[in-house]
Amino acid sequence: MEKSNQQIINETDAEIDQRRIQKLITHILKSEELALETIINIVLTDNATIHELNKKFLGRDRPTDVISFNVHTEYLPSELQILGDVYISVEKANEQAENFHVPLQDELQRLVTHGILHLIGHEHDNPEQQEKMEALTEKYLAFAEVEK
Repeated sequence: MEKSNQQIINETDAEIDQRRIQKLITHILKSEELALETIINIVLTDNATIHELNKKFLGRDRPTDVISFNVHTEYLPSELQILGDVYISVEKANEQAENFHVPLQDELQRLVTHGILHLIGHEHDNPEQQEKMEALTEKYLAFAEVEK
């Protein structure tokens, strides 16, 4: 596989097919007309770490499944194309995978997609935005299903 500017950092002992996640990220970048050189970090972590991040940066005193941190590029050289970081709690993802009766890998890919959509500006604060974000998520996950 060619060198990529999208890092997947697995801080857990979960066995993840990073190749499938990388293909999904590449597909989302192409579909959203972003450069393949765009820098994104996906950090697979635990409940304690994501709880700490959620409390410190969002004022929510609980673990969550995914948090996205945009990089404010106005302070960076224009040739750097950085979106930001997506943190995913593998523990939460595993709970949700069990609840939805899907493999952990599929739930992680859903959360990666959700996190990246937030990085590129999609929100779900109202029903219209929620519907659009869900439609995009399903579109990208359908691609991921074909690529298994």
